[in-house]
Amino acid sequence: MGLHSLLINPFTLKIADYLSRQQVMHWYDFYSEAQWWSRDRLLKYQGERLRALLKTTTLEVPFYRRLYAQYGVDVSLVNTIDDMYQLPVVSKNDLKTCYPDGCTRKTNWPVKEYFTSGSSGNPFAVLVDNQSMSQARALMLLRANYSGWKQGEAVFQTGMTLQRGVVKKLKDLVFNTYYASAFDLSDARLDYYLDIIDQKSIKYLMGYPGSMFALANRAREVDLNPKLKGVVTWGDNLYEHFRKSIERQFHCRVTDTYGCGEGIQVAAQCPDGNHKYHIFMPHVIVEIVNDAGIPVPRGEQGNIILTRLEPGAMPLIRYKIGDVGRMCVEELCSCGRGFDILEKIEGRDSDIIRTPNGNKLIVHFFTGIFEYYPQIAKFRVYQGRVEELDIQIVFQPDADRTILESIRKEILEKGDKDLKINFKLVDTIEDGKNGKRRFVLSDVR
Repeated sequence: MGLHSLLINPFTLKIADYLSRQQVMHWYDFYSEAQWWSRDRLLKYQGERLRALLKTTTLEVPFYRRLYAQYGVDVSLVNTIDDMYQLPVVSKNDLKTCYPDGCTRKTNWPVKEYFTSGSSGNPFAVLVDNQSMSQARALMLLRANYSGWKQGEAVFQTGMTLQRGVVKKLKDLVFNTYYASAFDLSDARLDYYLDIIDQKSIKYLMGYPGSMFALANRAREVDLNPKLKGVVTWGDNLYEHFRKSIERQFHCRVTDTYGCGEGIQVAAQCPDGNHKYHIFMPHVIVEIVNDAGIPVPRGEQGNIILTRLEPGAMPLIRYKIGDVGRMCVEELCSCGRGFDILEKIEGRDSDIIRTPNGNKLIVHFFTGIFEYYPQIAKFRVYQGRVEELDIQIVFQPDADRTILESIRKEILEKGDKDLKINFKLVDTIEDGKNGKRRFVLSDVR
């Protein structure tokens, strides 16, 4: 028996869960079974979890208790997804005003603070406990299964966590993961990544669409045509030309997934390859609503609103994630899964910045830096010439503006030392016509 076969044994993984005070494998087994439940059974389960969530939240979280009192909401009348229009929509800014004391609660699980801006360009801190994170991590495994991957098979993954630490290194070992930075996508680094994939006979790639696209393009340039089994993408927009390039070069299907750094895994594309997104219904309620918070008909575009059914340390109820999308007109997929279906996620617009020395900076290069500066309310990056970036900044009131030099230094060190960076302080950054702010834009082609 090989090392990975031994480590990936269900009994071994459950011991690891126990030692780390998590329940990843418990929830993985549950979600793997629940995806085949009937729609009626899934809706019944959602309703039970929703009622328990509202009861817990109104008792233990001052922000929601005051909010529902202000709007005159009787939560006892909210029993299913069809009743949720009665609850007000909550934004990041709403939660920021009372974080952490007003919008969090104590749980029996270890808690960690995460910083995220996703693709919205709006830095945000959130508390996530081990129970909520266990559910999210279980769904990360399930979404990878949708590509054909099975636990223990070698994976090449790109990401933004440069310091892996003991726990992450153990995770990489257990799941046979070769982890690489998506900060550096220069030709030399991409060649190094392709060598690893070739030498280790890796058949699955996972990471941000921009980094997978860059890797596929470099493989084409150096005439390397590995026949992979699957690619899983997450984090920002999978453009159609990204998908076509990746699938053509690597001879496999791309499985796109949707989630957020607030500890919610939302959906993943069907294993049948129809590009529709199965919503992880036992974990999250997804609504598509207009600007007034009222659900729109299936097939129409609207704002994506999320409700995580596990209250966790920081409940997220009718949470406006900042993306737009549409539900599929058909409620059931031919694959037999009972999960509801997102037709398309139309937000998360971004561009790739190309630097003087050949690096390629994807959207998460910038969010991976700016999310650690809570003094900044919003930002936008624009590239008009390859050697120069113009960065608009909206500061929080009374923020220390000397942090700009630290940000400049990080971009130069991690991105390209020969970039010229111009900061421009502004009072506001307007959203686009579709309600989504494109905050990384490039006119360099």
